[in-house]
Amino acid sequence: MKVFLDTGAFLALADEDDEYHSVAKSVHAQLLEAHAQLLTSNLVLAETYTLIRFKVSHNAAVEFMKRFDRTGIKVLRVTEAVEHTAKTIFTRYDDKEFSFVDCTSFALIDHHQLDHAFAFDGHFRQYRFKKHLIVLNQERS
Repeated sequence: MKVFLDTGAFLALADEDDEYHSVAKSVHAQLLEAHAQLLTSNLVLAETYTLIRFKVSHNAAVEFMKRFDRTGIKVLRVTEAVEHTAKTIFTRYDDKEFSFVDCTSFALIDHHQLDHAFAFDGHFRQYRFKKHLIVLNQERS
């Protein structure tokens, strides 16, 4: 099983005060136990470092960066072609509040034919993940 990790999953894992911290830890442990291949993107990581910096602390963001390099999570790069697809998605879904980072994630997920995502973002459900969203309790406020 290949699973794309979104910013919300990383933030919940890194922030002990996050409302989804326990759920995220449990799901992450299950994914590791199942030997799932975990993937994310360079833009998701950039967004994650920034959110941890402002929601937790600069030190926590730096520690997350250092630990991430040892996780074995594969980082998919947003290429020019992926960015073009993301722009198409962003333009097409004017009725949704997808961020551009969300759209790059969707483009990567489609390109790599991934069927699972670990996210707390309702946008993943709106875009494509009806049955294969690993965890989605509620949309973040």
